[in-house]
Amino acid sequence: MELYFLSVGYGEAIVLLDGTHCLVIDGGAGGDDLAYQAEGTIRLVDFLHQKQVQQIDCILCTHLHNDHVGGLADVAEQFPIRQFWINFLPEESAEAAILAAAPECAADLSLRLFTQGLREFERLRRALTAHGISMRERTQTEAYEPLWPGCEIRLFGMTTEQAAKRRKEYNTFCTLNDPQAQRDAMRRFDRVENTCSLACSLKMDNWCAMLTGDLCSGWEARCQTDFPSAALLKLTHHGQKDGMPQALVEACDPSVFLMCADAERTFQSACDAVKTRARGYLQEKERQTQHIYTTGRLVEQFGEQDGMQPCALCCTAGDPITCTAYYAKDVKG
Repeated sequence: MELYFLSVGYGEAIVLLDGTHCLVIDGGAGGDDLAYQAEGTIRLVDFLHQKQVQQIDCILCTHLHNDHVGGLADVAEQFPIRQFWINFLPEESAEAAILAAAPECAADLSLRLFTQGLREFERLRRALTAHGISMRERTQTEAYEPLWPGCEIRLFGMTTEQAAKRRKEYNTFCTLNDPQAQRDAMRRFDRVENTCSLACSLKMDNWCAMLTGDLCSGWEARCQTDFPSAALLKLTHHGQKDGMPQALVEACDPSVFLMCADAERTFQSACDAVKTRARGYLQEKERQTQHIYTTGRLVEQFGEQDGMQPCALCCTAGDPITCTAYYAKDVKG
């Protein structure tokens, strides 16, 4: 089993490889995003080619923000996929909403990023449809379900009723005729998209990882009953100040904290206050090693080898890097 957290700038892309099996969770930003000009980053589609993936068992899109959905369209165009899951299943095309948003995107960063996500999602949907891959809406589950032998997944997020309401809100802003009303509805929808994100617990034999997407609220209630512990906790919302719910930390009781953020810590991701809290938790639990990682800042902990960046979890500081690095200049699809 190999679990990779890719350095995709301010974004998130996670790949689980297990023999011939592959799970992809989110895809980072779209392939032409400026984030990929930074040394040490890699596009999800290039990483999958580098690892010689032949087929993807499942893609899980946690939510429709560009830094999570953007890179999935390239993957859908180039790889066979068995299943595609998403936090809610849009029915209407967003093409009209994208056109309505265009005049104000230059002056409104949030609207621009959301619109980019919608544009990439429409391309993703076209690619999935062209290859006959159905899209499945997934909501929270009460128990684990098998992905393949030896690997199980449990989902956290919206209820079926909440997803239906979300779908209705999406369809509404897609079909409005007044451009200003359409933009206003898009902003309202986007403002709470993180609270509608999917999260998941992955169980592989006796090892468990909690992968939170951007779901940064509601954990107090979720953690009250029958909540799984996890050796690894990927902090939510890129390690921003709301990205480390204490109830979630205590329920998981992890030995490893990980944040998906870029080297520049865009939007105050991987913030110092969160890292301090994570370090304090590990010290309080008397963990032997302070395993706190940020995908875009791993060189600070591991250095480089042959000009290549290390991955997060299968290398030990000071030891030679034995895995495939995130970044290799000579790798082509």
